[in-house]
Amino acid sequence: MNRDPLSRQCPINASPYIIQGGDTIGKIAKNHNITVSDILAANPGIIPEQLSVGQTICIPQNSSQQGAAACPIGSSPYEVKKGDTISAIARRFNTTVESILLANPNVNPEGLYVGQIICVVQEKSEQANCPLMNSYVVQKGDSISTIAKAFNVSLLSVLKANPTVKPETLYVNQVICVPVAPLPMRISVSIKAKILSVYKNGSLFKTYPIACGKVSTPSPIGTFKIINKQVNPGGPYGTRWMGLSEPHYGIHGTNNPPSIGTAASNGCIRMYNKDVEDLFNYVTVGTPVTIY
Repeated sequence: MNRDPLSRQCPINASPYIIQGGDTIGKIAKNHNITVSDILAANPGIIPEQLSVGQTICIPQNSSQQGAAACPIGSSPYEVKKGDTISAIARRFNTTVESILLANPNVNPEGLYVGQIICVVQEKSEQANCPLMNSYVVQKGDSISTIAKAFNVSLLSVLKANPTVKPETLYVNQVICVPVAPLPMRISVSIKAKILSVYKNGSLFKTYPIACGKVSTPSPIGTFKIINKQVNPGGPYGTRWMGLSEPHYGIHGTNNPPSIGTAASNGCIRMYNKDVEDLFNYVTVGTPVTIY
């Protein structure tokens, strides 16, 4: 059988992309957080000025994203911003330079660049690093008592977990720590349907569209638990991260919304940022997650 002349067999570290109306190499590179040179290297022989609608090209994985997939347990991915230094990042997360360097043995502290993903070890923080508890982002109308009730814990236990928080001055988007208590929630992720379902007391509670792992980097199959949570990891991880007990995998947001509904990730479960923010606030550390 003759192959479509516009089709292309992509290498294991790249994914096929079909050219749409109005696409340019520069626009595609920006949308996928890679460089024009990356695309040209992965597609020898293509002529950037002669792209055709329906043509398939190969999109290589973002190198910084590949490195971030291996964040050790106890740390979370963080996207380097303009002006960041290792010491400034350490201060922001109330950790040490030594801890960050140990978690990132291949990172040159003098050579950080915007968009680079590094692993940040979470330690104590006034603004909510809660490695052994649930992180909760305060919403309009919240109070300490309503949050405690929602998580099935006592008001006193929430106050003890947040000694620097003043209950009478909670503010929207403030992050607080909530002790873990058994909640009747479980998550089910269908790779085939690209749907994440939440069950409460055995009944379907909510569903969300997701992106799953590519054929070359499939999502893990099995039952796991949420073991940590982080607000605003940035970059390809969007606005929320929930790490799974399967090392290096998690449920997170995205900086590439069009990928939702496809097999596009390095194995993690990817969600729209608005959806993962919703899920983040009522799913706790310890929640079982079945991926099938």
